[in-house]
Amino acid sequence: MINFAPAAPYGKAAVQTVIKPKDGTVRTVSDGSVGVTPLMTPSQLATAATDLLTSPTEWDWRQLRDYVLRSIAERHGPQPAGDEIKNQSIFRSFAQRWGNHAGPIARFAFEDQDGFWRDAPVTVSRFTKGNDPYFAGPISERLVGV
Repeated sequence: MINFAPAAPYGKAAVQTVIKPKDGTVRTVSDGSVGVTPLMTPSQLATAATDLLTSPTEWDWRQLRDYVLRSIAERHGPQPAGDEIKNQSIFRSFAQRWGNHAGPIARFAFEDQDGFWRDAPVTVSRFTKGNDPYFAGPISERLVGV
């Protein structure tokens, strides 16, 4: 445990305690409150690899989710675990909207674009309906033209 007590103006000091557990997550304790952000490591995500034995055009929403979460962790590092119900809703909806194009769209974003789209990292939020005109739509058009 490391305590930081930098001097502040008017004789007041800001105190923040940082705890770094063995799992690599960082928890900050400030003013008696504890903030914990669970992280999924690539090794944890590797267990969720249901997409590996199926063609991307045949992926269901679970396989799409597994591929995207694993690819995000591989390219951008561990991410906050997120809300599983929200992720389920996002990927189920994306798979329904894009049908057999959903898997190829995700593969294009991570394999051809290296996890970046329009100079920003591809995250789970790129797969929401509001991002379709800027993300999935243009990628789908490129894939049809190929």
